[in-house]
Amino acid sequence: MPIYAGLEPAKTRPFTMQTAGIYIHIPFCTKKCGYCDFNAYSGYKDATKARYIDALCQEIVTRADDQARIPTIFFGGGTPTILAASDLVRILNTVRENFVVDADAEISTEANPSDADEAYLRTLCEAGFNRLSFGVQTFDDRLLRTIDRIHSGQDAVGAIKKAKRAGFTNISIDLMFGLPRQTLADFDRSLDAAFALDVPHLSIYGLIVEERTPFHARRERGKLPLPSENVETTMFAHAMERTANAGYSRYEISNYARPGFESRHNQIYWCNESYFGFGAGAAAYLDGVRSMNEKHPVRYAEQAVAGNVPIVESERLRPEETMGETMMVGLRLAKGVDLTRFAERFGVRAEEQFSGAIARQTERGLLENTGTHLRLTNRGVFLASEVMTEFV
Repeated sequence: MPIYAGLEPAKTRPFTMQTAGIYIHIPFCTKKCGYCDFNAYSGYKDATKARYIDALCQEIVTRADDQARIPTIFFGGGTPTILAASDLVRILNTVRENFVVDADAEISTEANPSDADEAYLRTLCEAGFNRLSFGVQTFDDRLLRTIDRIHSGQDAVGAIKKAKRAGFTNISIDLMFGLPRQTLADFDRSLDAAFALDVPHLSIYGLIVEERTPFHARRERGKLPLPSENVETTMFAHAMERTANAGYSRYEISNYARPGFESRHNQIYWCNESYFGFGAGAAAYLDGVRSMNEKHPVRYAEQAVAGNVPIVESERLRPEETMGETMMVGLRLAKGVDLTRFAERFGVRAEEQFSGAIARQTERGLLENTGTHLRLTNRGVFLASEVMTEFV
């Protein structure tokens, strides 16, 4: 009998195949970056990591569900490639043994360029991993040191070449703008380097200084020399213009792809659809229930190894909350919220449920109705967060 998030008896679920992505969290890093507020830790010994892998596999077994069809699996972190390739393969095989994974499933892992040994990557490719996401951030060695990255620009170039030789064709690069002391010329050189590598997917994000990070503390002390808001906006505009000229389509606020290489896993999030979350601090959204696992790797492992579902927070969303979140995340997509799909899912038209918010933002020129979708205008993309808060 399948166990569904450990929250409700399986008998309450309809006995039909349900689609859900899987996210797997690896919380370990060689060094945590100054801007990072993810659930990530450095300095753990190999024995702790080994116990964590055992616990992660046990959680997957405990929550096995043969009624969930899995189209995507995503290993994130932290840095998944800090583990041995055999460990990542073991985790992937445990998923396959306990869930119905599509034959053409998108199976991704985040990777650090400095971990990209060609034999390591070939092992992943042969085991079924078919997408790599490299956390490059910038190709500028000066800026890499500023943001506490442990790789060089040349490491990043080499990692992409090794990944291609290892058999990967679906490769993504993460880049950041708005970094301390970064100029528009610096950012343009990183775009040039990324285009030269001819990868099919780019994620290009503006730096957000989160609370409880070293960067936040430095900014509070006046020690974080960030570009002005106007320069950062210009960088974002450059990203959109230059990726389009290079043959990429912006399909989400920060993501650009060649045709057919859009991230299938992330689109599950942006369409507010179901996903499992395994590992310390992993979130899940299943049957209208949002949950989160214990964050601390050692405490998580104690729970999971014992065969317990390590959920520490769970919340059943009201229909109004789910509709609001569906609007918020859906507006991140370039095509916007599918109005027909929204009405079929919730039994009410978005134009009726959110008539006031839509009218206000349309009047401001930030939203537009294409007839099939509600989406941000070109101007609205630059004020996306402001628009999205209307639907909370």
